[in-house]
Amino acid sequence: MGRPEQHRWSSFGAKAGLWEDRRLDLDPCYLAMGETEQQRQSRYAAFVSRGVRPSELMLIREALQRGQLTGSERFVDEIDRKLGVRVERRGQGRPAKCKK
Repeated sequence: MGRPEQHRWSSFGAKAGLWEDRRLDLDPCYLAMGETEQQRQSRYAAFVSRGVRPSELMLIREALQRGQLTGSERFVDEIDRKLGVRVERRGQGRPAKCKK
């Protein structure tokens, strides 16, 4: 997979201070990482270097395989309201039939 800065379309290099890209729009989360550009660059690089926890990576992979979203209950509810479709993590297979 390689390092983030090796990916052609990644914004990592610009956000981590490896190169300048004036076309990049900096999102509020990135801007909140520090008072100065140097602080933000350093903190962003450290954040990315920590990687993704195995449990979180498994959740993302499962959601991708099922075509479902991942996120908090609040996030899922918001998407449900906006799309009118329930998108949540469910177990495999069809729901069990009701026992009468």
